[in-house]
Amino acid sequence: MEPRSVSAPLAAALVVLGLVLAAGPALVAGFSICGVSGCTGGGFGRATDPDLTRVLLLATGVVAGLPLAIYALVRRSGRLAAYALALAVLATLLTGLVIGSDLRGCPRNVPDETCLEESG
Repeated sequence: MEPRSVSAPLAAALVVLGLVLAAGPALVAGFSICGVSGCTGGGFGRATDPDLTRVLLLATGVVAGLPLAIYALVRRSGRLAAYALALAVLATLLTGLVIGSDLRGCPRNVPDETCLEESG
C-alpha cells in the first residue's frame, strides 16, 4: 500500500489556524503576568500570577500545535507530529518573550522575591 501524501497547503493552513487560536491564551497570559495595570504598577498596581502565567503559556503552545498534531495523527506522519511539537514549543517560548515572562512565569524586570510576594 502506498503512503498517502501530505497536503502542504492544508498543513500550512492548519499552522495558521493554530497560531490564530493561540492568540487567545497568549493575550490572557499577557494580562495575568502583571495584571490590568501592567508591570509598571501604575493604576491599580501590579498583580503577578506566575502559576497562571505558566499554565497559559503552555496552553498557548498546545493550542498552536493541536490542529497540525491532529492532522499528523490522521495521516500517521511522524514528521508532521515533530513539526507540531516544534510549533508548540516555539509558540510557548515566543509568547513568553513577547509578554516579558521568565521561565518561572514572573516578569523579567521584577525581582523574584517581589514577584512571589505579589502573587498572593
